[in-house]
Amino acid sequence: MNVIPLCFDSMGVRSSCFFVQCEGLNILIDPSLALANTRRGVCPTDDEMNAFFNFKKKIVDFAKRSDIIIVTHYHNGHYISSQDETFEEIYSNKIVLCKDRTKKLDLTQRNKGKEFEITVKKICKEYNIADFNSFNFKNVKISFSEPVWHGTERSQFGYVVMVTISEKKFKFMYSSDVTGPILESTADLIIKENPDLLYLCSAPTHLLGFEITDSNLFFIEKNVKKIIDKSKIKTIIYDHYLLRDKDYKKYYSKYQSWAKAKKKYFLTAAEFIGQEINQLEANRTVNENY
Repeated sequence: MNVIPLCFDSMGVRSSCFFVQCEGLNILIDPSLALANTRRGVCPTDDEMNAFFNFKKKIVDFAKRSDIIIVTHYHNGHYISSQDETFEEIYSNKIVLCKDRTKKLDLTQRNKGKEFEITVKKICKEYNIADFNSFNFKNVKISFSEPVWHGTERSQFGYVVMVTISEKKFKFMYSSDVTGPILESTADLIIKENPDLLYLCSAPTHLLGFEITDSNLFFIEKNVKKIIDKSKIKTIIYDHYLLRDKDYKKYYSKYQSWAKAKKKYFLTAAEFIGQEINQLEANRTVNENY
């Protein structure tokens, strides 16, 4: 199995898109990306805009090589809707596995999910609900978790599904937007799955005091350490929200040290593929009058 992070916050764009290459089967997870329209009164830079369009083209290119498209929830940075000009290029003649749009979602995602289901069924090869289901394709097993909270319990953002891809004796787990994880129940599901390689969604520390609290950070630290200590996971890719914080190392370095003490790897998506971290959004020049 070859696991390739395609575009991520550590690479310069809001995304957590993976391409997973198995023997005779290619899988694309959450093929989308987004830009913050404004950040403390500052619009995206030319570098951000260029990165956005380059990464969007990359997603389309890899979608064409994919057999299966996975959608873990209906936020703009995780799926492409029918309103986008790339919609047919991404989903045409693909097997689509996606979050159940009728259950455990906020109203906005329910509406987006309904629009997505109606339109994608017209062009895809096969459409399946992912929640708590497993699928076997050739020698590859794709398993989905029960819906888990997008962050805290009763989060306004609803639920997501996590996915595990198994080929032979290797497991890759994609935790979607679990933000930390904040909840110990989510950490326990990850430990129970016990993959070899884990993508773990980080928390939006740039929104400390707004969408995340000091109490949340306390539980995140506890859960990250628990995952490192109690699982066989050799490598953790920790990315997404945290890389929107210019001071991300304040949190990240601590987790990295814990992993190193256990002879494990803890790194961003950019580092995983041997690239330098490129925090384009975090490095926008702040408008002090905002």
